[in-house]
This record gives sequence, structure tokens and C-alpha cells, in this order.
Amino acid sequence: MSHTLSREIAMKRLYAETVGGVDSIEDALEQSERPALSEEDALFSDRLYEGVCAHLDEIDAVIGEHAKDWSIARIAKVDLSILRIAVYEILYEDSIPIGATVNEAVELGKEFGGEKSAGFINGILGSVAKTH
Repeated sequence: MSHTLSREIAMKRLYAETVGGVDSIEDALEQSERPALSEEDALFSDRLYEGVCAHLDEIDAVIGEHAKDWSIARIAKVDLSILRIAVYEILYEDSIPIGATVNEAVELGKEFGGEKSAGFINGILGSVAKTH
């Protein structure tokens, strides 16, 4: 089971939706040139994506509360997609250790974000983890 790939696919789907498109799991995998997800990993990826969509206002409020001097609109869309998944996990996925969630988000930031994304993501999620 690869929660790393599941998170990546959920992040790409959220990003695509944020910039005006909608990708399926299959589209995101094809564009990533990644192996197919197992059924369990696909279900986890869907749960993350759908959970973020269902709780978007609450998740964005939490991000906004911890992103000092940054409005949601100013956060890079890739970073925002990563943060949304991680905050969803912190708030709603009790079976996943917060440290694992933060680490996975930082790694996604390193791979897909800008030069300062990993530190930005780590800082916000560290603050969120302390209060939730």
C-alpha cells in the first residue's frame, strides 16, 4: 500500500480542479507516468480528495488561521492543494499519525512545489498540528 502515491494523485486532482480542470485518478496517473494504484490505494486517494472537497471551507479556514500574513488566494496552488490534503488528514483521519502526514506533505512540496514550498508547508502544518 502506497499512501505516498495516493496523496500525490489526490493532490494532482485538487490542483487540476483549482486551475479549472478535473482529472480522474486514471488521468493523474497517466500524466505522472506512475504505476496503477491498488484498489485500496485508489480508495484512500478518493477518500482524501472527496474529504477535502466536502470540508473545503473548514480546511481553508484552518489554513488561513495558520498562514500568517498569507491569504488563501496568495498561496501557490500546488502548495494549497498539498496543505488541504494534509489538514484534512490532521482533522479527519485519526488513524494516520500527524508526523507522517506532515512528512508526506513536505515531501510533496519538495517534489512538486517551488524552492520554498517545503518550508512553508512544514511551518503551517507544524502550527496546525499544535492546535488540533
